[in-house]
Amino acid sequence: MTEFTHRPVLLDECIAGLNIKPDGIYIDGTLGRAGHSREIARRLTTGQLICIDRDQAALDAAPARLAEWMDRVTLVHGNFRDLASVMDRLDLPGADGMLFDLGVSSPQLDDASRGFSYMHDAPLDMRMDQSAPLTAYDVVNTWPREELRRIL
Repeated sequence: MTEFTHRPVLLDECIAGLNIKPDGIYIDGTLGRAGHSREIARRLTTGQLICIDRDQAALDAAPARLAEWMDRVTLVHGNFRDLASVMDRLDLPGADGMLFDLGVSSPQLDDASRGFSYMHDAPLDMRMDQSAPLTAYDVVNTWPREELRRIL
């Protein structure tokens, strides 16, 4: 596993905006490297934090990053677009706050095998969820020109 340092984007502003209640329910819809999640979880006592990510590597790293607070954290492999079904499955009636830090993470860019990097020669993959069958290589090399034009 590659070592990394992580500075969450706008951390203080995000935490202030969430106005975290110690007994609240919070959703981190884009767990990533758990920087925001750490700050949310450390403020909870009896509350719950649901962390969602498509990237299994992010979920695999999370228990170490959140070890102190795992009793109040639930990790979900999925897409935040399915938030309603995730909440139904976890029997959550609602949430007191949600955070979505959209974009690609630097570990995805730094790991050439992920196919996001423009600094390393590697197969064009670009899957956030590596269990998904469709790669960027497939799209740019097999989809009709008209479809590529439409999506771009």
